Amino acid sequence: MSRVVFSEAARIDRRSITAYSVERFGIEQARRLRERFQATLNALAEPPLLGRTNEDLDPPGHSFRYFVVMKIFIIAYESTDNRIRVVRLLHGARNLAAELDRDAGDDD
Repeated sequence: MSRVVFSEAARIDRRSITAYSVERFGIEQARRLRERFQATLNALAEPPLLGRTNEDLDPPGHSFRYFVVMKIFIIAYESTDNRIRVVRLLHGARNLAAELDRDAGDDD
């Protein structure tokens, strides 16, 4: 199993999604969403690689994989031999290509 690490942008995304969910739907729903994200990340860390590639979304110089959670959230990540690096956690209604181009999680 690979280790899961978050870019700073993904940490901000996760906090924002949690805060919005608590405000809008309550703490219990936010907890369930967070658990679903964690279960998905655990699955992504196991071979074979899940998610799809999409060159139309990738910013220049990057090749990410994308996985949908609960039909509305997109996890953008990249995999190396020993880790899964979560680049962004975004709502599917967002302009994914623009968000990734603006901040591809290049902070580590």
